[in-house]
Amino acid sequence: MQLRKAKNSDVQQIRALINEMAARVDEDYKHGHMLPRSLTELYEHIRDYSVVVDDDDNIAGCCALHSCWEGLAELKALAVDDALQGQGWGRKLTDAALSEADELGIDCVFTLTNKHDFFDKLGFKAIEMWKLPQRVWSECTNCPKFMVACDEVAMTFQGKEPKQTYIPAVGVNASPKARAALGLVPGAGMPGAVGPMNPDGFKPPFAPISHNGSGPVGD
Repeated sequence: MQLRKAKNSDVQQIRALINEMAARVDEDYKHGHMLPRSLTELYEHIRDYSVVVDDDDNIAGCCALHSCWEGLAELKALAVDDALQGQGWGRKLTDAALSEADELGIDCVFTLTNKHDFFDKLGFKAIEMWKLPQRVWSECTNCPKFMVACDEVAMTFQGKEPKQTYIPAVGVNASPKARAALGLVPGAGMPGAVGPMNPDGFKPPFAPISHNGSGPVGD
C-alpha cells in the first residue's frame, strides 16, 4: 500500500468509495458518515485529493484538502476502505493533508465532522461554527441532514481560529442607486455610511488601487 496524489483516472474509484460510505447509516438510520460526491465535483477538484492505493493501483482510501479563503482550508472526504480500517491510513491521509497545507502557507485547517473522537486524537479541537466564514457552508445545502438533523461539529487543527474576513457589501463600481439602497452613500454630517464593509464611508476593502500604488483611487 502507498499514499500518493490523486490522478484524473482515479475519479471513478474515488467516487465509488466515498458514495458507498455516504450511503451507510448508523443503527438509528439518521447519521450518514459523509457527503456523497458527484463526478463533476471530483473531476474539477481532483488536485485536492490524496489517495491510498494497493499494488495494483486500486483506490483504498482518499482525503481532500480544499483551499477556501486566505489562510483557511477544509479537510474533507476522508474515507478508508473497510479492509484497511484500524491500520492508521486515516491518520496518514490526514497528516498528508496537513503537510500540504503547511507547504501552501495555510494557517488554519478545519473539518466539519460527526467523527469528533477520531479527529480529537489527531489534534483537532472543536470550535464554534459561526467562527468559520459563511461561504464554507455552501456544501451544507447538499446534505440530507441540513436544517433537520445535523450532527456535525466544526473542528480545527490545534484549535486555531480562522482570520476574520469581510466581504464588501457592494461592488466598488456599483451604481449610486444600488449604494443608496444599501445605505452606502454619504449622509448629512458624516463622510459616508461606515461599517465593517466600508470602514470610512469611501474606501471599501477591495477598492481599486491608484496608478501610483499609493492607495485606492480617489486618494
